[in-house]
This record gives sequence, C-alpha cells and structure tokens, in this order.
Amino acid sequence: MAFSSFRTYDYINVAHTGYDEGFDHASNPIKVPPKDDQQHHVYELNDSSVRSSHHGPGLKPLGVPTAKKRLHKSQVVAAVISLISLALAITAVANGKVSWLLGQKNHQLIVIGFLLGVMNLCLGSTAPILFLQVEARYGSSTLQNYDGILCNRILGSRLDAVWRLVLGLMTILPLGLSIAYKTFTGGQSTLAINTADYIGNTSYYGMFAPPGLQSLGEQTGISLFSNATLPFLVAASPINGGEPPLPLGTQVYGFNILLLDNRTTAVLDIPQPEYISTVQNLLAPGESWRITARIAGTVAKFNDSKTIESEAVNSTFMRRCKEAVASSGAYTAMQMLTENCFALLSSPSPDQSFQYLGFPPFPNDHTLPGYPSCSTFSHYARLYDITRRPCTGSWIIDRGGFRLVSGRCDETTLPPEKQLIVTDVTGTFFGYFYMSSLVEFLGPFGTPSRNGSDWKHSFMATGVAAMLWSRITVMYGAANLAETHDAPTWTSGNNTNFTQDDVGLMYPVNDTVEYIRPTLRKSGLLYFTLTIQPLLVLIAIASIAFILKSTPLDKDFGFISVLSGIDRGSLDVVNGASLSGNLAAKVKLIMRPTRNSQADRIRYFVMPSSSITQTVQNGRLVPNTIYH
Repeated sequence: MAFSSFRTYDYINVAHTGYDEGFDHASNPIKVPPKDDQQHHVYELNDSSVRSSHHGPGLKPLGVPTAKKRLHKSQVVAAVISLISLALAITAVANGKVSWLLGQKNHQLIVIGFLLGVMNLCLGSTAPILFLQVEARYGSSTLQNYDGILCNRILGSRLDAVWRLVLGLMTILPLGLSIAYKTFTGGQSTLAINTADYIGNTSYYGMFAPPGLQSLGEQTGISLFSNATLPFLVAASPINGGEPPLPLGTQVYGFNILLLDNRTTAVLDIPQPEYISTVQNLLAPGESWRITARIAGTVAKFNDSKTIESEAVNSTFMRRCKEAVASSGAYTAMQMLTENCFALLSSPSPDQSFQYLGFPPFPNDHTLPGYPSCSTFSHYARLYDITRRPCTGSWIIDRGGFRLVSGRCDETTLPPEKQLIVTDVTGTFFGYFYMSSLVEFLGPFGTPSRNGSDWKHSFMATGVAAMLWSRITVMYGAANLAETHDAPTWTSGNNTNFTQDDVGLMYPVNDTVEYIRPTLRKSGLLYFTLTIQPLLVLIAIASIAFILKSTPLDKDFGFISVLSGIDRGSLDVVNGASLSGNLAAKVKLIMRPTRNSQADRIRYFVMPSSSITQTVQNGRLVPNTIYH
C-alpha cells in the first residue's frame, strides 16, 4: 500500500465480522494518526490472528518496569485511614462529651456506620492483594481462582471451595458488622449543663404538687397522699404470701418518698411543676435530665423513748390525749373488720410535730365515744416525731414523668423558722380527712398476719410524713404560688411575717443538672467489633511485606500483568472463551521470573491442571530487581 507524501496514516483494516451497524468494516478502515517516533504499520484483524504487514521494530512498549516493594504508599494510606477511622469510631463511643453530642437524633449510629464503611473500603483495597499472593504461593494457582479473587466472583466457575468461603466471608463481614454494632444499644452519655442555658429561670423547689396533680380542685391533700405513697405501698406489699426484705440502706419510692431506715421516712421537697414541664418539653425521646439539689425534707421518725422512760412518756401522752379529747377532731378512730380499730391522735394546738398512731381494741360499750379511752390507747400508741431536715435529692426527669432516684438527709434539723410549717399550723384536721386513707394504707398491720411485720414502723413513718407533707402543701398553696417569683409571706401564730423562702415552702436552689442522652453502650465487645477490619488490614499488609515478599506478583497484578508476560504458545488452551470467559476445566497459571542480559521478566504459562503430573510451584522474585 502506498502512502501519501503529504500526510500519512496508519490503517487498521478490520475484517468484516457481521457487526455492520453504522459502517462497513471492510470498506472503511480506521485512520490512526501516526506518532513521530513510531513506524507506520498496517494491521489486519481477523478471526484467526493479528499480523503486521511490516517487519520493523514495532510499537514502543508502554509497560512500566519496577521492583517489588515491601510496602506501597497506597497500602500505608489504607492502614492509616483505617486506624484513624477506628480511633474516631472508638472516640464516638468512649468519649462522654463526643458521644453525648452525637447522641442527638441517632447521629452516633450514622457516624459509626460511615466510619465502618471507610474501614471496609480500606480492607477491600488490601485484602485482594493478600489473597492473590496466598494463591500464588500456597494455592493451586489456577486462572479461575485469580479471576474469582480479582472480580470477587463468589459463584465463579471452578473456583476452589476455600476461596468461595473466604470471599463469602469478606462479603458478609461488613454486613455483619453493620448489624452487630447496632445491638449495643441501651447505653447513655451524660453532660453537665447549666440549667439557665435551657430554661432561662432560677430553679425553685418547695412543697409542690407534681405536674398534673396541682389543680385537682380539692384542698384535702388526699390525692397527693395517695400518689406519693402508692409506689412505696406496691413495693413493700407481700408477694405470694411473703413480705419482701427490708432495704439495708436508704431506699427511694416514687417522686419524693425516701426511706432512711426501718423507722424513719422523709418526704422530700420537689422542683416546681413548671420547671419539670419545661424540661419535659425540650427533651427528645429517650433523653432525660438528672437533677441534684440540696433541699428540705419532712421527716417522720419513730420515737422509742417509751421503752426507756415509760412513766414520763405515758404522763406526757395522757396529758396530750386529754387535750385532744377536749378539742374537736384531734383524736379520731375508725373501727376495722377485726376487734381492733385504728386510732390517730394529733395535737389540738398548732404544733403538729408529733403524732400518735396505734391499733387499740375498739370499745364495745356504746355509751362511750367512738374511740378508745386514753388509758386504753396508751398501751398501743406509737409516737412519731416530725421535723424538717436538710436533705439532698436526685431526680430523673424524662418525657414520661419524673422520679426520685437517690437521696439522703442530715441528722440535724433546720432552723426554727423553717420548722414553722410543722410547728405552727392550724386547721389541719388530719383525723377527719385522712382516716380512711390511713386505714387503707396501715390497716393490714392491725391484723394478726402482719401485726409483727418488720415493715410496720416503716409504713407508719411513711404514712405520717406523707400525711403532713400533702396536707401542708394544699393548705398553704405552694403549688399555687409556683407561677410567680415573688416571695409571699407566712404569718405565724404570733402574727410574725415570714417569706415563703424563710419557712421553706418555696425557695431558689442552685441545682446541678446532668443531661442524659441514649447512646451505644461502652462495651469491650463493641470496641472489638470496630477493631476487626483495621486489624485485618494490618495483618494483610504485614503478611504481604514480610511473608509473601518474594511472591512473583505485586499490588497491581491483573489482566495487564498476565498479557505482558504470557507465553503466547500456551494460549491455545483458552481458545473458545473469548466471550463466555469460562473454561471447561481448571487451568493453571504458572509464574516464572527469568533473568537475562537484556531484562529480567516474569513469564506466565497456562496449561490444563489435569495435564500436570507433578507439583509445579511458582518462582520467587529476586530482591531489589527490576522486572519488565
């Protein structure tokens, strides 16, 4: 073929193969502009061979010779990125502030899922190199195995079972990890916050009704009494005929009941209802606040001085009982289904710092008043002293409510002015308003089955403390005063005015608040789950660098590598697979590093595995040698 003297082209004549859409391959050669440093050739591609019409030097080789390195930059980068991702993932769980910040709207799950994906990409860029080198060094070194590893064909034709398993596990691994880390729910992260940053007002505590109970329209206090004591009643009631054991230390019940010991109970002041409602409105599902405050508590304690100074104590009781009988409603009793009754003796004076309770026999003589005589009651009466003490309480507020979680009270009492709401109150009429509730609450201890119960004094102390707290709360309107930050006054019996803060009905408190958000549990198993992929990356890189360093293939091994070094005479064995890519039997790929004066090369040979009668191992690379 002649070439024009003005402009020359290389021509590739493509023999007609039946694909004639758009142009005629036989009559329309493809023109390829020549390179300045290349010979001009004409190639004819047909179904049997590729032949050059010119026997010159040929095209310039484009392969890049190189020596095998122990480590490649891409492998180091993969390891570094994987380790950084691991560190970030562990920080997102282990660091309290970071996990708390990510806990909002499941951001923690999103971030860890993303980081696991990054780790999987790093592993995916490293593991195939290890698998290829393991196959070349220790495996059967078949074309099907190399093809399956390079293309991740788990179901590839004639792939060895071990590689199906390995590739399957590598496919399942990221899916399993993405499920596994989500099973570590149930944890929480806490951050100390400033209350004013969220609700903007001073925190007030006092003798408040909890949210939802402050506006029931009744002024007796019975509903508050029932709501406060119900959790205690449920927890301490017999189960299957047996009583639960008494707590060994302090124990909390409901929103403000604190059992200090088996003879002493405190009913703690609580946050104002508006404070609780505001916090509940800003919380997301699963979030909560833990608030801890130094507050006051109404404490009822069994006075056992009768066993020590029985004569003096009995004299005091008789005097008080006679005063109560002479008044209206200070001494009341209610008959029970047994021969006993429940009797309550309060002070007819404003001082309500003592209460007598007991289960004396009910008088059968109908000419007597509806309660036992003082002398009869004196043998059964139990004295409980009521004081206001400094206490510390911790509550959990969530969207569903709030509850007391811990507390303690000092042995000392508050100053006299803060005792006034116990020692200087009138119009309480505990017997009239609370008799039915007390009989329901304490009645079982007047029966033979529970009269000797270890819980008896605990129940009585709880009943007395809750009775005074609920009655004073509704009488003196602390709940109704919660909407104002003014300081209404309290007028004592001698007409002395005190502020609500002075007497402890409502007072500001600098509470400490911990904002709690649901996060993943800080578990060693979770950290191990996050570590699996980076650990595999490091194992793969270490194996490639130290154990498989002489294996005759490198990180970019693939189609180009094989074509560059293939022995053309051995290719007849793969004829017929140009489209299907499948072979009828396993074909071994043999790698032979060769050295000569011109260039060191890696030669590849393919032959049916069935035709090999003896073990054939792939060759080894010479260190620091450049292979073409």
